[in-house]
Amino acid sequence: MSTADSHPLTRLFALDRKRVVGLMSGTSLDGVDAALVEIEGFGPDARAKLVAFETTPYSDVERAQIHALFAGDASALCQGNFRMGERFAQAAQALLERAGPADLIGSHGQTVWHQPPSMGAGVPSTLQLGEPAVIAARTGLVTVGDFRVADVALGGEGAPLVPYADWVLHRRKGSVRALQNIGGIANVAVIGERLEDVSAFDNGPGNVMIDALAPLASGGADHFDRDGRWSAQGRVQDDLLARLLDDDYLKLPPPKSTGRERYGRASTLSWAQAHADRAPADLLRTLVAFTARAIADSYRRFAGHVDEVLVSGGGAHNRTLMSELASALAPTAVAPLGDAQAVDAKEAVAFALLAVQAIHAAPGNLPRVTGARRPAVLGKICLP
Repeated sequence: MSTADSHPLTRLFALDRKRVVGLMSGTSLDGVDAALVEIEGFGPDARAKLVAFETTPYSDVERAQIHALFAGDASALCQGNFRMGERFAQAAQALLERAGPADLIGSHGQTVWHQPPSMGAGVPSTLQLGEPAVIAARTGLVTVGDFRVADVALGGEGAPLVPYADWVLHRRKGSVRALQNIGGIANVAVIGERLEDVSAFDNGPGNVMIDALAPLASGGADHFDRDGRWSAQGRVQDDLLARLLDDDYLKLPPPKSTGRERYGRASTLSWAQAHADRAPADLLRTLVAFTARAIADSYRRFAGHVDEVLVSGGGAHNRTLMSELASALAPTAVAPLGDAQAVDAKEAVAFALLAVQAIHAAPGNLPRVTGARRPAVLGKICLP
């Protein structure tokens, strides 16, 4: 057998149907999402089937370590990159032990800093930890990671990156659908039949501010607003909500992206401290209303006509948030993307599909969405 024939990429090229692990860790820091996806083909006609999915939760210690990286020095970031790579590899191996072998891995990593062009200051840049070379070494599988940097290098926002996958997997003839993800940060892709009509952007805070306040509102019982039970006990503070909605980012037209640099835990806790005369449950309820209203207002400003809104991410499990969003968007139908597994797995599935795109040297970004100068192949390929 020639060297070319035995090359791991040659073997991948020959597989029309690939079993791919998509790995994702979002702004909410719930844990590592791992989805095993069977993907047939690539490009606009690709098809994907979710085979298995599981989330490996972070421990309190791990969550604290990741939070510390947001202000880490070079040594902390360097070690954290390899430590996160080990953590992602462990999540992939645990899934494969249960669900069978895979051919390829696509890993988003853990964003620790995101400074896109729309921030207007400093060098546009983005940093995701979770070294893909470590994942490839531990699993023995070709691994594609670090997807955002190619788009940012071409002048793009580097986010959102999932709209291409959203269009490939969720477009429906004769319908305009809003694929609304509410993770730590909220982002939407508005998709019709044609790829050139897709629009997408980050529409503000998702769960990150809510999560920051949940321990206070729950008396330390929860680190997130579980099922919306804690926010349901509060009342919206209309004066505070109005001030929150008077936000420069929310008024900024796409392309745009944001992150915890703007809507982070420290700033949220500082906001709560400034309003310590209000009940914690009322403050939490106000943040839930802020998240829902920011999303709804972004549709009216930037999204155009939408037939239905399909929600994924942790926010889809927050009943208070979903009720608030449905009210704010009425009469447009608002519903979860699918069952609980489909809701939680959507972004991990998207990065599995983007890994396949990378292997075939096919673009995965949408320049009209991110602002990049041209289409780009996303991700760095690491061989085992």
